[in-house]
Amino acid sequence: MKKRVTYEIHGQIERNSYFRIGKALVRIEFTGGAVNSTGVYPAQYTTDNALFQRAIENSDAFRRGEIRVGHSEVIGDGHGDVPADEGATAATVAVTGVTNLQQARAYLMAEPYGCALGELQNKAAVKAVAGSKGLSFPDWP
Repeated sequence: MKKRVTYEIHGQIERNSYFRIGKALVRIEFTGGAVNSTGVYPAQYTTDNALFQRAIENSDAFRRGEIRVGHSEVIGDGHGDVPADEGATAATVAVTGVTNLQQARAYLMAEPYGCALGELQNKAAVKAVAGSKGLSFPDWP
């Protein structure tokens, strides 16, 4: 089962981290953080690459809690982009960890969805766009 994981570094806007994968040293850029009047948003890195996920989760920074899992979603069975539930015609992916309007907007505006802020003006609009993209936010009533 393939999954997409968003890792977060709280308290930082950007950070380049190096992770060892075998003998190679891989640089991963955590970006998109912000500090403004609405709050502090952590730097993030999203990947569906199992090798990078394993490297991050086996790092000292992850074990110390500097890097945390922000979101995790199942995106398929590992054999293409087909959802694991083969009987469904339109599969909905449940995205956990999204509990308010701001988090839902940020999730939909990030890659790979790239929604415009103008489309996400209120709760009903956000839920409609999420539904059209095959997403649901079960932690957000």
